[in-house]
Amino acid sequence: MSGLRARAERVARAAVRRSPRVHRLLRRAAAVVTGSLSTKSAGLTAPVERPTPEPTPANTPKLPASRQADVQPQAWKPSPAERLELRRKHIFASVARDGHFLEIGPSHHPTLARRDGFDTQIVDHLDRAGLVAKYASFEAYDASMIEEVDYVIAGGPGLSESISDRFDLVVASHVVEHATSLVHFLQDCGRLLKPGGVLALVIPDGRYTFDRFRERSSIGRVVDTYYAAPATHTPGTIAEFHLRAVRHRGTTSWVAHHRGDYEFVHPTGSARRAMESTLGQTTYTDVHNWVFTPNSFRLLIEELFELGLTDLRETHFGETVGHEFYVNLAAGAVGPEIDRETLLTLADNERRVDTPTWNTALGT
Repeated sequence: MSGLRARAERVARAAVRRSPRVHRLLRRAAAVVTGSLSTKSAGLTAPVERPTPEPTPANTPKLPASRQADVQPQAWKPSPAERLELRRKHIFASVARDGHFLEIGPSHHPTLARRDGFDTQIVDHLDRAGLVAKYASFEAYDASMIEEVDYVIAGGPGLSESISDRFDLVVASHVVEHATSLVHFLQDCGRLLKPGGVLALVIPDGRYTFDRFRERSSIGRVVDTYYAAPATHTPGTIAEFHLRAVRHRGTTSWVAHHRGDYEFVHPTGSARRAMESTLGQTTYTDVHNWVFTPNSFRLLIEELFELGLTDLRETHFGETVGHEFYVNLAAGAVGPEIDRETLLTLADNERRVDTPTWNTALGT
């Protein structure tokens, strides 16, 4: 403090010849700095805090302090082990680890594997032998990771009609986007839950996958698809997937702020052939039917609840890490901690990711 006081005194002496009043004010300021005089006693005005500007559509709206970290995706790519732990962290934010679980479609990479001590049953479209054969040519996958499948269900009635057991937790990782009807999927999962049970979803963020240039799924299409109840994906969905799927610097999934050229996954001519091949077809063709960003999905869930099409609401949310985000749903939950206007603004802010540059060698 002695250094600050000496400096203030030097400034005061330099100013005295110009104005005795300035001299007096500066001496009082020096006393305030050293703590020997209060701001009020010195006759000085305390700083006035400027109000925080109201948010605009171009800005991130103000969130509760507990949710400030949820606004922006984390631009790092977790290792497989880190990704598994992240998934479990978000899943168990809403449910105890010692419950009775069902995992839907884990294929080669279960999140809550029995070998790790979880009481988990598995439902998939193939039995274990079929899954091992399916992924045999994928060098990145280890067949030993594939667990025995308890329920083999490939289409037909809903899961809740084929599975009599009920669960504390239903887990679906990178599954919901494949459903032919989002509403039917949510309702079906809800029927599989015990009272107080949780549906935990791990969902690809469309901004950072091959869906980058596909429009996000609208509430109108979600509702129309529920009432139309198609058994397979529509010709339009197949066409859009073939026309719009992209790679970004050679990969079909990436992290925020990834840099490089985009290129189409499929040559343009393939879209018409793929679309026409589905006309009148009853065989399921696996593509992403739905495209979400974190807050577009959260908003859809709230709107479906408002429309009486689901009784599930958000009980936990985790922003995008890598190329996936996390949402837990439960009947009787209170929903997001933010109002609908803020949720809509957050979803709107997710529309634009980057200014794309293109490698046009493919797709012409």
